[in-house]
Amino acid sequence: MNDQTVKKLALIIAANCTRESELHESLKQGKLSQEQLNSFNQQMSNKLYTFLTYLLNKPADEYSVMMEALAKHFPDNWETPELDQSFLNHSSQNQLPNPARPH
Repeated sequence: MNDQTVKKLALIIAANCTRESELHESLKQGKLSQEQLNSFNQQMSNKLYTFLTYLLNKPADEYSVMMEALAKHFPDNWETPELDQSFLNHSSQNQLPNPARPH
């Protein structure tokens, strides 16, 4: 995957993962300044871009080394992830009709 596509993917993931989150709600309630949010968004985008670059474009041995280092910070006290219904609802509402499929 080319670098510009990976950058765009990182931004899409960051924007969608923070949208309608507690962080987003805190901003609306004035608990975070716009400057703090911008800083957080940049940090999130940079980290996702780095992760995706290693996942998609680096040799397996480089990716494995990075994953091993990141696994040291595995969040044992976090709950197991589940599919996010708001993502699923949003994506199903915005699907383009398939011309090969009858309506």
